[in-house]
Amino acid sequence: MYINPVTTPTASPEGAQNYPSARRQRYQAGLDLDRVVDAGLELLDEDGTAALSIRAVAGRLGVNPNALYNYVDSRAALEGALVERVMAEAHLDLLAVGRPWDERVLDYSLSFRKALLHHPGAAALMTTAPMNGPTALSLGESLIGTIAESGLSIDDAARAAYALIVQAVGAIVLEVAETDGRAPLPSEKDRTAFRRQMLSQLPAEDWPMTVATADVAAAWKTTDQYRWAIGTVLAGISSRAAWVG
Repeated sequence: MYINPVTTPTASPEGAQNYPSARRQRYQAGLDLDRVVDAGLELLDEDGTAALSIRAVAGRLGVNPNALYNYVDSRAALEGALVERVMAEAHLDLLAVGRPWDERVLDYSLSFRKALLHHPGAAALMTTAPMNGPTALSLGESLIGTIAESGLSIDDAARAAYALIVQAVGAIVLEVAETDGRAPLPSEKDRTAFRRQMLSQLPAEDWPMTVATADVAAAWKTTDQYRWAIGTVLAGISSRAAWVG
């Protein structure tokens, strides 16, 4: 996925055939995929997704952009590698057997959120980058197997796993969307206070339900709300398993 075809030698001004300087820099700089992803993640954390490009990552590493194509053959591949790295920071071992299935899924979901909020720029990439690397595939395997413990068929467990991922990723993306996408994010307390201030300016006569639930809406982008939402999805899975069983 990340390997680029061998680069064709280019001609020097004198007409001699030389390998591109990017290849020489590759060896001189000791580049590898981990270093490329490290640099990309630093850019993402510091300046958000708008700053991310092959050229920008190469600049941070001090190499020609062509050197990166030995490891990530497109921006999509770079984004995929970044998503893989951030997903790997969530603790997949939380899904290991030993406790009730729904407790394990909830704990993993909270770990997943923590990893993405630690690198908020990666949250936006979750909606565009290919999620077909080994970490993403391992997560899918583990989620399906864990949810199947509820009593659902494996097909329904796969549907439930997808629904859970959509809920988790969607909630985190919306949470990050109200920030500049740079790490570290403002605290939950500060973000909640800002939302509450915005909601307090709405006239009750025009938006009665919104104003009546302003304190709830102000806390939509918090750990408590996320836990509530994931717990509700898990309760729905349990209910469906009991119904079809």
